[in-house]
Amino acid sequence: MSEHDAADRPGLLPPDGVAWPPEPEPTPAAPLAPDSLPTTARRPDDAEIEDWRTMSIDAPGGYHGGAGAPPMPAAALDAWSVIAFVAALLGALPWLWSAPLAPVMAIGFGLTGRRVCSLDPTKRGTRLATAAIVIGALTLGVVATRVAGGSLTLFSL
Repeated sequence: MSEHDAADRPGLLPPDGVAWPPEPEPTPAAPLAPDSLPTTARRPDDAEIEDWRTMSIDAPGGYHGGAGAPPMPAAALDAWSVIAFVAALLGALPWLWSAPLAPVMAIGFGLTGRRVCSLDPTKRGTRLATAAIVIGALTLGVVATRVAGGSLTLFSL
């Protein structure tokens, strides 16, 4: 049996150098017209936006999605911001200044709440978290002043 006969019989491999399945013949690409090539790689002179970072991300012309699109969910109040504000208010109570754990927690939770609100557009509470951070920092400042003046001893209940 010759090599040519083996290639014609079904179920046998083709001889070396023959691609199987046959690859299509490559078609040459049409040359581009000189008019379609860009002449420069700079911003057009009639561009209205100076910087892409200042572009509006709102829907154009009052478009708010299709008729079947679900409505935007109402922004929910972030739990970290609420906990931070409550901790700040508790920490501002003078009879709790001997153990200033609440203002420290208010600052930490407030920072977390601000971060969550900035990353998730469905959360609100950035101002509440900021207020908690400010109240906690002021309370820690007052506690530090009282401890330095000797009128307050820490962790003495």
